[in-house]
Amino acid sequence: MNRTPELHDAIQDLSEALERRLVVLDRTMRVVAYSIHESPEDRLRLSRILAHSDSWDIPATAHRASAIQDVDGVGPVVMYRLLRADRHIVGYLMLTPMDGTDAATPVGGVAENQLGRISRLMEARDSSARALQARSSSLAVDLVSHDDERCQGAAAMLLSEEIFGVSEHYCAVAIGPGAVEATPTALARVEQAVAQTIRFVNDTSTASVIGGVSNEGNGVLIFPRPVVAPRLARILTRPQLAPSRAGIGPLAPLDGLRDSYRRAGWALRATSLAPADHPVAVHFSDTGSDGVLAALPLDGLAVQDLPAPVRHILQEKKTRLLAVTLEAFLDSAGDIQRTAQVLNVHRSTIYYRLERLTEVAGVDLRLGTVQRDLHVGLRLARLAGFLDQPDVSRS
Repeated sequence: MNRTPELHDAIQDLSEALERRLVVLDRTMRVVAYSIHESPEDRLRLSRILAHSDSWDIPATAHRASAIQDVDGVGPVVMYRLLRADRHIVGYLMLTPMDGTDAATPVGGVAENQLGRISRLMEARDSSARALQARSSSLAVDLVSHDDERCQGAAAMLLSEEIFGVSEHYCAVAIGPGAVEATPTALARVEQAVAQTIRFVNDTSTASVIGGVSNEGNGVLIFPRPVVAPRLARILTRPQLAPSRAGIGPLAPLDGLRDSYRRAGWALRATSLAPADHPVAVHFSDTGSDGVLAALPLDGLAVQDLPAPVRHILQEKKTRLLAVTLEAFLDSAGDIQRTAQVLNVHRSTIYYRLERLTEVAGVDLRLGTVQRDLHVGLRLARLAGFLDQPDVSRS
């Protein structure tokens, strides 16, 4: 939906009056509007501007109205600053070269009143964008609310206001600080992570996404399509956003986003509690049993609540240190040779450790039901923080 038709029309009017091709850029040097580029040379020049403008240096217009800038692949262009009412720069108006000339060829210049009109329209555009962002943020949080009325109202408004296109399936993402007990700094980075993800999508595509931060401090992102986990992880691993992590819920209809977000929250909790076992951004479907175990009230779990064999192992200091051996043994489906390779020790060492663990736990490790209880119990112990986390190597 074109929310700034007046700006586009004003640029075209000015282009006709000056007989020049015009481009408007925002403060970050991103193109936001341009006049008709009719000739092949004009269209080629415009394609280069669209592809590279956000990598250009900021024009030297802090203390003057315009500056000539030589742009690789485009030629000399004239950059006019666009000022808000408070005299802060809101963007730039670019005069591109005419065929057979350059942008510095005298054309009488752009009148102050013409620049003023474009500036006011850019300021209105920014104001509208901020209002839309605030509105979208609120609606994103409402979409995953436990309040049915808020959910339904948010879904209706998103579609009626054309903030989102109609899609068969949507996806909810939960972003968190990457730790159970988050510091104020980590919580602040969650908000930055939501903002930067939205900006990445807006800067690199015409796709849509909305997001906000819930009262509990977790970020909410809503996509009208599947989410590519590695791409989201690349955003979250930026140094200024660490240690933020994300859980991605399953696809769902708009009125089912609450359930998608609930599972996204479980996935987020799983990757935060076991960062060595899950990537920075993980789909709920890829968390295995961890995604379900993470839904349990682990904060109130005590060693005494675990299955008896696991409890006995954790209550004795020496065998507690050997619990990692038992984990590796169970993860290797009881294969001694593979366990030894994983732990980089001799097979005889594994036999000795397992014998000692069997004595303490008081169970027969050959029994499937015993292996099941030990595996689940040790996994709960790790997620609850009773076992030291290994170095993160898969994030």
